Amino acid sequence: MNVCADDLSAELRDALADCGKPGDASQAVAFVRLQFNVTGDPESCRKFLSGYGAWDDDELSDHDANLNRLVWLAGCDLRESGEFCFEGY
Repeated sequence: MNVCADDLSAELRDALADCGKPGDASQAVAFVRLQFNVTGDPESCRKFLSGYGAWDDDELSDHDANLNRLVWLAGCDLRESGEFCFEGY
């Protein structure tokens, strides 16, 4: 599923873009998670993130952390390309 910046509300678009800035994004990700309903099937999230090879199985067993990772990745992609894609998610 591709989502373009224009598909998002201005508030969500700006909040996600903050997640993609250089440096520690934990506060920006926490803001998105508090202000917007971020959900996903635990197994689908785990499978999608495992493709990055950045997290081991133990890390990927934490669904809440996986949702944080997905928000961060969406913000990075949005800043870099103006869209984000969760294929198979």
